[in-house]
Amino acid sequence: MSEVRYEKPSFGTKITKNADGSLNIPSDPIIPFIEGDGTGPDIWRASKIVFDHAVELAYGGKRKISWLEILAGEKAFNKSGQWLPEATLEAIKEYRVAI
Repeated sequence: MSEVRYEKPSFGTKITKNADGSLNIPSDPIIPFIEGDGTGPDIWRASKIVFDHAVELAYGGKRKISWLEILAGEKAFNKSGQWLPEATLEAIKEYRVAI
């Protein structure tokens, strides 16, 4: 078993929080995702296509999501022996959102 660590994607910018508590969404937000177990991988593959295409249509190519896989469930357990690694919770805090 190994420790779970996440590296920032090669492109993308973190979502930040403004002084008034609102979120500042860059044109290339890094969005962590948890693929899930069971049918999760199949659902995620289809969902990602829909999300990416929706962003493309809505913003005419001026915005793009940078996806970052984070682990939970069976995939996390098989890698680290933990069902919900602390690194996953920290990534959600750091990047402000997750799917």
